[in-house]
Amino acid sequence: MNVSELKKGERAIVIKVELPMLLKERLRSLGIYTGAKFVVLKTSFKKKVFLIQSGGSKIALDSELASGIRVLKT
Repeated sequence: MNVSELKKGERAIVIKVELPMLLKERLRSLGIYTGAKFVVLKTSFKKKVFLIQSGGSKIALDSELASGIRVLKT
């Protein structure tokens, strides 16, 4: 399962980030890394943009980034 399959209000834990190294490092600095817990705050119409919160950071992900983040729903 990946972030793009989650719905508003669902919580998850990051299992693996399957993106190029630069994107991986950028997400890590924002609090998205293996083992990080987050909640989906909003999804746009047709699930093109996802607003998630990890710790104190709110992060907007497009569908391409969201599909590269493998998660386990909690």
